[in-house]
Amino acid sequence: MLTIIPIPALSDNYVWMLRRQNSNQAVIVDPGEGRAVLKRLERDQLEPIAILITHQHYDHVNGVAGLLEHYPDLRVYGPSQSLVSATRFGPERPIPELITHPLSDGDRVEITELDIHFQVMAVSGHTLDHIAYYGEGALFCGDTLFGCGCGRLLGGNAEQFEHSLSRISALPKQTQIYCAHEYTLDNIGFAKWVEPESAVLQQRDDEDMAKQEQGLPTLPSSLDIELKTNPFLRYKVPEVKQAAEQYIGHSLQTDAEVFAAIRAWKDREYD
Repeated sequence: MLTIIPIPALSDNYVWMLRRQNSNQAVIVDPGEGRAVLKRLERDQLEPIAILITHQHYDHVNGVAGLLEHYPDLRVYGPSQSLVSATRFGPERPIPELITHPLSDGDRVEITELDIHFQVMAVSGHTLDHIAYYGEGALFCGDTLFGCGCGRLLGGNAEQFEHSLSRISALPKQTQIYCAHEYTLDNIGFAKWVEPESAVLQQRDDEDMAKQEQGLPTLPSSLDIELKTNPFLRYKVPEVKQAAEQYIGHSLQTDAEVFAAIRAWKDREYD
């Protein structure tokens, strides 16, 4: 059985650690901070064998170089698009130099030591290089989809982002969503602006508030609950489209236009 462990990092990030029972090996997803990961590896007496990167932002990759210092044979999987980026993360090396296994849409990641298999999905929008890893009943989606929200447009456009979210929406509803930030309760607040009469949204708010009060993460969520509550996956729902049109002040013709209006609404009025 695959065990997926959240490692809190920075102010609100999760680094995900994957392991199997009866194995001392682990896979690390989006290590934005190396120190927290190293402490957890030492505590559990684990050896990392691979890193999976979803996109190039510092809070997802800043721990890579430090982990490689301790474990120089680590395989580092990441988006091939990042290889053309000139952006530097930290004073030492650009992230493209750290990726040993560049990936594109449709590629497969095989971690044979732990019998882990992922399909790579290109999910541009938050950034142009963003990818997600789907398999084992889980989706590691970085900043593309959050609990009851999604990432900002920081490189891609609304059409790309809407296409990426539509691909995620088509996955099995039981898929577990492992995003990289604890934003759920704040995102639910905005979702209530969009659908103030939603009983299932209020129920989610109550349940996730209870988790946070107990010091527990609200993640992972399921794609099923995201489809029922997340306004950035519900842009086809008439009530959501109507709310977007009311905010923007005119009719919206395409799904991408509705998505863009909801994203702009949250950016300008809520965040």
